[in-house]
Amino acid sequence: MIGSAAAVLAAAAAAAGAPDGRAAAWSLHPEVTLPAAGYCLPANGVGAQVAQLVGAAGLAPVVTAPIAILDDGVDAGAPELAGRVLAGVDATTGQPFSGDRSGHGTAVAGLAAGAGPGVVGVSPASPILPVRIYDATGAATAAAIAKGIGLAVDRGAGTILISGWAAVGAATADDLRALSTAIGDALARGAVVVGPDGGTGDATTATLPALLPHVVVAGSMTLGSLQSTFNSTGAYLDVMAPGEGVIAPLPPAACGFGYGLSTGTSFAAATLAGAVALIQKLHPAAGAAQVFAIARRSSATDLGVGGRDDATGYGLLNVAAGIGAAVPVVSAAAPEPDDDPHWLRGRYASRHPKLLSRTKLRFSLQGDLSPAKDPADVFPVSLSVGDRLVVNATAADPGAVLELDVLDPRAGDFDVTDDADDYVAAGTGGYVNDPEIDLRARRAGTYYIAVTPTPADDSSGDPIPDVVPYRLSAYKQPHRAKAKKKARR
Repeated sequence: MIGSAAAVLAAAAAAAGAPDGRAAAWSLHPEVTLPAAGYCLPANGVGAQVAQLVGAAGLAPVVTAPIAILDDGVDAGAPELAGRVLAGVDATTGQPFSGDRSGHGTAVAGLAAGAGPGVVGVSPASPILPVRIYDATGAATAAAIAKGIGLAVDRGAGTILISGWAAVGAATADDLRALSTAIGDALARGAVVVGPDGGTGDATTATLPALLPHVVVAGSMTLGSLQSTFNSTGAYLDVMAPGEGVIAPLPPAACGFGYGLSTGTSFAAATLAGAVALIQKLHPAAGAAQVFAIARRSSATDLGVGGRDDATGYGLLNVAAGIGAAVPVVSAAAPEPDDDPHWLRGRYASRHPKLLSRTKLRFSLQGDLSPAKDPADVFPVSLSVGDRLVVNATAADPGAVLELDVLDPRAGDFDVTDDADDYVAAGTGGYVNDPEIDLRARRAGTYYIAVTPTPADDSSGDPIPDVVPYRLSAYKQPHRAKAKKKARR
């Protein structure tokens, strides 16, 4: 059995408690109250306060790929965004739109990319692409968000901000599948998805999109660099940014002064989105998966206990550090995403050539996994009937453990994600430091080697590492048919 290869989704589906296929209108609602009395105010010279706190003040503005704001709209009339708001598209209808019904989208856009005079964001030259995901009641569906992600990528967005969050229990398994697939597709096409960690204030209530793989997740700090009490905490939290009591621009229709006092993890995520756009632009040789890794692991100043922790992630966002970070080396044989056979087929097949074939009889590569962010690596190999396949995976840390499985050619698109074992040709059946498999192919075709770490929802109480480096090697011995003996006359 595959050892909960994508336990992030499996656990989320179990938590949802709703049958597959049932449409769910779930509230991915903005946290902020705008424009409630007392929250509409002049900017009072706030300027680049947030940008200064996260190490972005003083950086030369550069035009990045568009930042897509998946929200209720963005007001092109906000002076901070003048001339940089692109034509909006409504994911709920597929139609173009303009304006901002609630003010929330304008606020997050200003924090990400405002250019003054009142508020200066992290990336003040970035174009803004509004994508409406909320209906007139302020609710969103997973289908609208997934469609919005696709529309953003189609229109050239390099960074995609999902501006809001929902409890996992409001989503069906199909919702989770749709969102995870859209996020993975965005990464495969060169875009990085950013989201808030949610505002539940505890570690027991999982939230979306934070729980899903391949999302860079922000938690909220006060302007005094204290952790906000409403943060959610968990293995999915990456970095912290100001999200409590920050001043952001508003549409004139929502606030005559033009600014509001904003609180919520979406505002922390907005600042992070501006940083991701800059990192992507200023590391032109980096792929989306490398930008994802830099934004998570190399763009923060440590807080609290040494190293990453579930309460503050890697620490307070430090944009300058992310821009100056070295681009991580990745294996050309293991491009992300590769969490499931789905990502190795069809339109993605050219990115994932067979690592074993008629002429290539062995390979060795280095990779890394993250229980919360990259819960499986899957590699295709070609075998003929009777071929012998020997595979070994070894975790770099002697204390880390892995599971190894080989799926046969009948494996479905989401068999790894769904923890299905119908077409597992061989598996280790548990977690060890250096699992090995030795099998004979019973049918010809493409087999899938799956490597998975201890899942992020592990209940053993042991600490779950964020990064699990490993080495994978495999070889095959082609089957040679025995020569038939000649009959005696």
